[in-house]
Amino acid sequence: SIMLCINALALAVTLLIPQNHDLKPAEALKQLEFMKGNWTGTQVFNTQGGPAMEGAATNKIADAIGTRYLCEMLSTSLPGRKPTDTRHFVSYDSKSSKFKAWWFTDTTVGPMEFEGTVSGKKLVMTGKSGENILKATYESPNATTLVYSLEMKQGDGWLKLFVTTYKKS
Repeated sequence: SIMLCINALALAVTLLIPQNHDLKPAEALKQLEFMKGNWTGTQVFNTQGGPAMEGAATNKIADAIGTRYLCEMLSTSLPGRKPTDTRHFVSYDSKSSKFKAWWFTDTTVGPMEFEGTVSGKKLVMTGKSGENILKATYESPNATTLVYSLEMKQGDGWLKLFVTTYKKS
């Protein structure tokens, strides 16, 4: 009977103690503090030798949903087109020790999913759009600049689709 109580107590303690996976989402998201803010800039598309294409871009990045996510609200205005409307939600998965993102755009049905890691002031995530493998990189070379690029896997390398350089507004 004492052994049964000891075993029950050991099981209860095991269930109550959190599994020591790296960080909780709100704590891990502090590593992305460099991304937060209201940003304005220019998005330059890789037209692969075609006519230059660039647009005015805005990005508002803030805590969301009880600080368990970052919400990124992006828009790019290209000449002759209506502004894009995009939302990215970024969180942290303690079991995989990776950042996870769900991208909702005005050109797709349902979210695209990305995952990746942060090193210093650089977040790199990969995901798929259809059969294409994409890589998104956010990097802050200084406190007032955020550079966001999107690349597509092509053979052994990456084809840059666009680069957006933002200044904190």
